[in-house]
Amino acid sequence: MEEPGWWSQLKIIPGLDRLGYVQSVAETRVAKLLSQADLGEPATCFYSVHLPRHEYKRMAEIDFLIVLRDLLLVIEVKGGRLSRRDGLWTFTDRFGEVHTKREGPFEQARSAMFALEATLAQRIPGLTAAFGTVVVTPGQALDRDLEWDPAEHIGPSAMTVSGFETALIKALRFWRGRSSRIPRGSDYQSVLSVLRPDFDRVPRLSLLTGAIESEYVALAREQYDMLRGSEINDRIFCTGGAGSGKTLLAVETARRAASSGASVLLTCRSSGVVDVMRRSLGETKVRCVPWSDAEKLDPFDVLVVDEAQDLLNLDDCLELDRLVVGGLQRGRWRMFSDPNNQTNIHGAFDPDIYQEVAAGAARYQLPYNCRNTSAIVDQTQLMTGADLGVAKAGQGPAVDFVRPATDLDAAALLDARLKRFRQEEIDLAEIVVVTLRDSVANSAATRSRAFMRGQLVAETGSGTPTVAGVARLVTVQEYKGLEAQHVLVIDVDDLSEARDMSKLYVAMTRPRVSLWLAVSPLAWQQLSKMPEGRRDA
Repeated sequence: MEEPGWWSQLKIIPGLDRLGYVQSVAETRVAKLLSQADLGEPATCFYSVHLPRHEYKRMAEIDFLIVLRDLLLVIEVKGGRLSRRDGLWTFTDRFGEVHTKREGPFEQARSAMFALEATLAQRIPGLTAAFGTVVVTPGQALDRDLEWDPAEHIGPSAMTVSGFETALIKALRFWRGRSSRIPRGSDYQSVLSVLRPDFDRVPRLSLLTGAIESEYVALAREQYDMLRGSEINDRIFCTGGAGSGKTLLAVETARRAASSGASVLLTCRSSGVVDVMRRSLGETKVRCVPWSDAEKLDPFDVLVVDEAQDLLNLDDCLELDRLVVGGLQRGRWRMFSDPNNQTNIHGAFDPDIYQEVAAGAARYQLPYNCRNTSAIVDQTQLMTGADLGVAKAGQGPAVDFVRPATDLDAAALLDARLKRFRQEEIDLAEIVVVTLRDSVANSAATRSRAFMRGQLVAETGSGTPTVAGVARLVTVQEYKGLEAQHVLVIDVDDLSEARDMSKLYVAMTRPRVSLWLAVSPLAWQQLSKMPEGRRDA
């Protein structure tokens, strides 16, 4: 791990240049102030710390966490307008939506603090650091209240660097004064080791807003092995389930090959995935081309193929052989393939060709799922029988099922779920609705009020911009290989054919946080009759 050293200016992780797109104006403002703050002592600040478990919620998020030698300070940021009346808090978000909750921002901060404290206590024996909270409302002053001490709140009058520093130091003194613990010096490094794991970091393909965001992800040991192998082996055949990091590794191996001066082609059938990879590699000379356009190209020094299972048939392999100098037998190539149930979505799959191509390369397997939560991985494995590997993203919320009898029922249930997301202050832009029907025009989602009001729109191509307050409706074919924070799967009508199960597998493995499915009575009955490992637990 990078030694943080001893500094007085607060160090924010990730840095402002790596935050990508942040939807909250309030959080962006606070992040800029924190990046300039000097607390007069060593301090590190983590932005957007996700907790896998929470006393009251399935997923909790800490906006900012400041780690000092003897104290951890949880910062809750609230933009928009808020008020309290008769014990109820009213929040008006940036979209003008009004939400009423019994739990106010101070309670939210404290419950997240207690969850963090419990988690760290399990992982760091004898933890002595104190814990505290502070709520920041950049755009609104709050009247004094018995629910919180003035030191626990930072309002608009403190939204300057010096004012913010003063307010933070006041909060630190308040919480230190309330702690009876005798701190030990090693807690600081121990907490950093837990919150900032000792792994290499490479740019991640994140589709939070439908475009590339530069985030940083930890590469598991097996991903390290594959990256090292790509530097010493001419031919790499890498397999892994959905969410195991194949696309990330395809991009990274292409980047490294191009940096050595080789001409590199990166291709797959999905134009949406190609578009994402092209933007990620914009500063390199890697050619990112959809498979449909590859026949026009001359051979390359290195060939990288994502979603290779879509091309493992005789006709496509003859073209792959032409596209790499030396051919598939002697050329330099890297193929990334998912053997689970995706082979019926695009192209044709020949198991004999699969084995023949794989036999001529160094083989690597990715056993970890780095995208989906444990709840999503377990449910997908139970329903489809696919091996997604071991989840690394935490437990997450349970998978939700509804059983609509008609398209009108499905549309109404979809509207209710989208409304719930808005009440939870989740931007609809973070949500993708995936239909298992072959056309979005035939989806029950088009009969929803959200679709009629323009809060849900049909995807019109990989370049469709993400719009705040608007969810997207896509087919499985259009969204294969991509991902979103929250995925709602609709039109699960009939699972009697292998292709239907393949589409269900692809749809269920798109979300990073939550998954919701609308399953017809017929499909539900079919799932209930499937053998163990192919149905709902």
